[in-house]
Amino acid sequence: MFACKKKEVYPPIPSIEYKAAYFYQNAEGVDTAMVLVFSFKDGDGDLGLDGKDTLAPFNAVLDANGKNLNPYYYNLKVDYLEKINGTFQHVTLPFSSDTLRYSFRFENITPEGRHKAIRGDIEIKISSSPFPNPSDTVMYQFYIYDRALNKSNTAITIPLIWNR
Repeated sequence: MFACKKKEVYPPIPSIEYKAAYFYQNAEGVDTAMVLVFSFKDGDGDLGLDGKDTLAPFNAVLDANGKNLNPYYYNLKVDYLEKINGTFQHVTLPFSSDTLRYSFRFENITPEGRHKAIRGDIEIKISSSPFPNPSDTVMYQFYIYDRALNKSNTAITIPLIWNR
């Protein structure tokens, strides 16, 4: 008797879902970093970037202030929201109209072989807020791009409390 494993089939546009968050504390019990964990699915497996992915459309395009203008240079974007007066809001960086966003490049995770559908978890480490008096209650919303420049859905964490 032979048993065949059924191939998993997903759409070619990646989908993500928040799973968990856990915190790192220093000796005084203050949270210094958080690990965000989310799951992903992608039908053609074209997730992640190689170190050699530095040409268009994955190249850095810098403005006069050194800010990267190319949305595809980073394949994972995480927006920071603080609870202010009972609602979660984007936080504007000082002396700027930009909101606080963490940007990451995660490595190529395309599977070997013919069948490229992929699913799994990604963990990223995020530092504590750079603001002097941040809110202790925050949320993060995030999305990824695949190498075909497809943008995933936007996922959001539950309210998280930093021990500051």
